[in-house]
Amino acid sequence: MPDKIIRRLRGAAAALAVTVLFTPVHAGALLMFVFSAGRYDSSGQGGPFRSCTADSTSCEGPNVVAMIICGLVVLAGLTLAALAGIRAARPRTP
Repeated sequence: MPDKIIRRLRGAAAALAVTVLFTPVHAGALLMFVFSAGRYDSSGQGGPFRSCTADSTSCEGPNVVAMIICGLVVLAGLTLAALAGIRAARPRTP
C-alpha cells in the first residue's frame, strides 16, 4: 500500500516539474496565439500592432496557421508532462 502512494506522489511530482519547466514555452505560445488571433492594420502607419479601424487601408489577420502551431506547442508540452508523470509512477522492477 505505501508503495502505491509513493509511486503516485512521484508521478505527480514529475508531471509538475515538467509543467514548471515548460512554463516559459507555454507563456510564449499563448502570447503568440493572442497576437496571431487579432486583426491588425498592415499599412505600416500607427505601429506594428494597430487594430483595424474604418480608416485602415490594409488589414491582416487572424493568422490561422500560427494559431494552430501555438496550440500544438502547448498540447505537446502538456503531453510531455503527462508522459513524464506516467513513467515516474510505474512500478520499479528489481
